[in-house]
Amino acid sequence: MTNITPKITNPILSGLVYTYAIVIIASLFWALLLYFTSLSDTNLSLFSYTITAISLLFGGFVSGKRAGSRGWYYGGITGAIYGLILAIIGFLGFDASFNLRNLVLIILAFLFGALGGIFGVNSKK
Repeated sequence: MTNITPKITNPILSGLVYTYAIVIIASLFWALLLYFTSLSDTNLSLFSYTITAISLLFGGFVSGKRAGSRGWYYGGITGAIYGLILAIIGFLGFDASFNLRNLVLIILAFLFGALGGIFGVNSKK
């Protein structure tokens, strides 16, 4: 039996796909939890930052593992692209100007992705 699912060979692209998949699934889970329970949305920003950090770690991990070497580089680039895409969405979709907060987001995304990439490279044995 042949496998019909395509395999993404580019480490950065595969890391981005995993990162966005985790963010989408976790956000959907959180939205359903808020809708069907009596939880309040007071911790929404904490939850979004936590999910973003976890997804960047995992996306960087996937990038580093797929790359096989220089995991910090591939994971960091994955994180930086993720942060840049978020800044572009904010600029185009919500008319938000590019400011220091966006730059901090991109730098933190780079760092979390790089950390995940380091773990990803070292897990391949």
